[in-house]
Amino acid sequence: MWFSVTVYAASELFSTIRQLEFALLRLIQQLDELSNSLQSANEGSLSISLLKPTVLLKILKNVSLQLPSGYEFIAGIRAENIHLF
Repeated sequence: MWFSVTVYAASELFSTIRQLEFALLRLIQQLDELSNSLQSANEGSLSISLLKPTVLLKILKNVSLQLPSGYEFIAGIRAENIHLF
C-alpha cells in the first residue's frame, strides 16, 4: 500500500510540473508576440497580434464619425480595405 501511495504522489507531482512547464512556455510565447508587436509599432507598422482587424475597423468607424463634414478616409471603411490601414 505504501508503494502505491508513493507512486500516486509522484505521478501527481509529475503532472503538476508538466502543467507548470506548459504554462511557462505559453507565457514565453505571449511575451515574444508582445515584444514583436511593440517592435513593429515602433517601426511604424501595426502587428495583427497587437490589434485585430475587426477592432481596427471599429476604431476607424468611430474616428470617421468625428471627421469634419466633407472629409473621409481615402481608402474608405470596409473590411476588404482594412489592409490599407
